[in-house]
Amino acid sequence: MKPTLFSVFLLAVAAIAVSGCSGTSPAPTGGGVTTTPKTHDHGTTGSGMEKMKAELAKLSPEDAASAEKQHLCPVSGGMLGTMGAPIKIDVNGETVWICCSGCKQKLLDHPDEYLAKLHNE
Repeated sequence: MKPTLFSVFLLAVAAIAVSGCSGTSPAPTGGGVTTTPKTHDHGTTGSGMEKMKAELAKLSPEDAASAEKQHLCPVSGGMLGTMGAPIKIDVNGETVWICCSGCKQKLLDHPDEYLAKLHNE
């Protein structure tokens, strides 16, 4: 039985999907906030700054200023406010903003790693 073009295509897509889901990024070499491997969809479209400003406007003035100053989620590396209002978390007595609930457990599991990213900005 000869493989059809469609079956070869399906096999290639399956191979890419399997190998693409388990990859990791090398450790960062420089300072500043870096992105982590994409483990959940951030689904952003449009102007990030417009979305950020609109979502930060839903927060208290103090929280909006704090989140805007941080600007990026230390877990995903994405701009705060592009997935809805950012989430405020207390980590070792320090306020940390994350982009979504999907980043919360990673932050809590590895607080020192993500606090170091924030301090290197």
